[in-house]
Formats: sequence, C-alpha cells, structure tokens
Amino acid sequence: MKQRKRGKTAEGMWKKCISGSTIVEMSYIMPMFLFLFIIVIHTVFYFHDKVILNGAACETAVLGAQRARMKEKEEADLEEFFMDRIKGKLIRMTDVNVSVSEGKDEVKIEVRAERNRMSISICQRAVIARPEELIRWKK
Repeated sequence: MKQRKRGKTAEGMWKKCISGSTIVEMSYIMPMFLFLFIIVIHTVFYFHDKVILNGAACETAVLGAQRARMKEKEEADLEEFFMDRIKGKLIRMTDVNVSVSEGKDEVKIEVRAERNRMSISICQRAVIARPEELIRWKK
C-alpha cells in the first residue's frame, strides 16, 4: 500500500493519500470476508440449535424413564414437555417434529428439525432401570 505525502495543511500536518489501486483490491476482498463471516454465523446457529434439541431430547427421555418406574402411573405428555423445553430457544430451525416411543425397556425420543435445506435429526434413548426388582430376587 503506497502512501504519498502531499503538501502541508494549515495545521502543519502532512496529508496522506492512498492510491486508487487499494480501493479496487479491497472491493474484491471484502465480499469474500463478508461471505465467510455469514457462513460462520449460520454454522454457529446450526450447532446452537443442535445442542438445545439434544439437551431437551435427553431430558425428555430421562423423564419418560423415571415416570415409567413409578408405581402410580400419572399420564404425562412427553411431546408437550419437549416442546415446552425448546420454546423460544431455537434461532435457526423452525419446523420441529418429535416422536416418542415407550417400550418395555426403554424410552426413545426422535427429533427432526428443518429449515430450508438444513436439517437436524436426533435420537435419544433412556433405559427404564428397575434395580429394586433385581435386588429383590438376589436374596
């Protein structure tokens, strides 16, 4: 970057001029930096949403496993619990689908979130542990 000094101003300071080639070079480079910055921001939003969905799915699976162990079965809508956990927290993903399947030995939460061409699929499982039955039969 060449800088030429050009005459004195009233205050006695030298004026500095930047050559025109610098502006032309920056006009080629700046769009690439802006594009790279936007890609990084979108990637950060994607992973933020993935962490939120993964954490909420894990909490929902554990809650389902704990409720399955209880003697007095109280009905809980795990899908509603999951949607309450992610409400207002997602930045990029808007279309979220969740399915809950409760088996004899495990609770399985499957989540799929989409927006445009980006999608996230998460599957969390929690084993329904019944240690009291195992301990009772070992005596």
